[in-house]
Amino acid sequence: MLWRARWLPVLLVAIYAVLLVVLALPAVQTEFLFLHRVNLPLPRKLDHPEHYGLAPFKTRNLKLTTTDGERIGAWHILPRSYYRSVDPFPPSHALTDDEFEQAFIERPTVLYFHGNAANRAAPFRVRGYSAFSTQLDCNVLAIDYRGFGDSTGSPSEEGVVRDARAAWDYVAGHVERLARDRGEKVEAENMIILVGQSMGTGVASLLAGQLAQDGLNPRAIVLIAPFYSAVELMLEYWLFDFIPLLQPLRLFPKIQAFFQSRLAHPFKSSQALMTTSSPILLNHAVTDTVIPHSHSARLFEDLRSHSQVPPDGVHDTHYGGWGHVRSFARDHVGAGPVFWWEGLTGGHNNLGWTEGVMDLIAKVAGL
Repeated sequence: MLWRARWLPVLLVAIYAVLLVVLALPAVQTEFLFLHRVNLPLPRKLDHPEHYGLAPFKTRNLKLTTTDGERIGAWHILPRSYYRSVDPFPPSHALTDDEFEQAFIERPTVLYFHGNAANRAAPFRVRGYSAFSTQLDCNVLAIDYRGFGDSTGSPSEEGVVRDARAAWDYVAGHVERLARDRGEKVEAENMIILVGQSMGTGVASLLAGQLAQDGLNPRAIVLIAPFYSAVELMLEYWLFDFIPLLQPLRLFPKIQAFFQSRLAHPFKSSQALMTTSSPILLNHAVTDTVIPHSHSARLFEDLRSHSQVPPDGVHDTHYGGWGHVRSFARDHVGAGPVFWWEGLTGGHNNLGWTEGVMDLIAKVAGL
């Protein structure tokens, strides 16, 4: 029995070393990060959104084509006011594509980028669409990235950001066309709000950074349970809440740096957010066991420091039983304000559709 006790640590180290070698493979990282093969819920009836609790004929199922030829599945959900104006109401038949497209000029649009695993029909995601379209009275365009749902292709950091840009271009193109037809002056960027949840916050952040390079700044950027970067998240991640993935490597900085350099999808959210002047809202619950709320704290602090706002320039309001709302203005650098809600409840998947968060989004986006 003594020899077994001696060899047990060696065996555990060997198993961990094998795990690290496997995780260094880009293909394994892709499967682990995106979990796109977990294509739930089943059975899939994505061409019938009402099957998942959305109102009849309020949503249309469509496909977007990316610049590299992938076909991306998406839902366009109408804003409450536009849907209720349909005669007769509720509608007894599908609305035309033209009727749906007209809604883009009537009310702002939320571009929704979901997290890893499952598809756009996941129940907690559908709750979010309903809240955005009903409480905020916005259009919602929710996409499934390549490899998810009924979309073609396989995911990668570059690929999912390309998918997000296809969604932006689709809505912006319709807003600009409709504005021309009406002889109105409407800036498409002022009609689009980026919303990302979990992994989707990385997609929204990188898209915002890409748009900023093109001189475009969305009406607002809303990040729900965001991460600082995928690299930092991996350093803190516990597999099955039991196995630390890369934390033990903190004892060996050179080995840690090697594995950090091998990450195929770094999703450097913080770096991308520094380039946009859009108003930003961070939402994170202290009860989040998937992405620690400390990631939002770091993002908020980076944005404050980058904007040269002193610590005493941050407004902190405590709401008993709900959490803290911290904010600072960036008028002096020609940018919108930054808000951070540190919530007491909601976990990872159940805070993006709550009433309090909807009120904060309305405030930040000027709805």
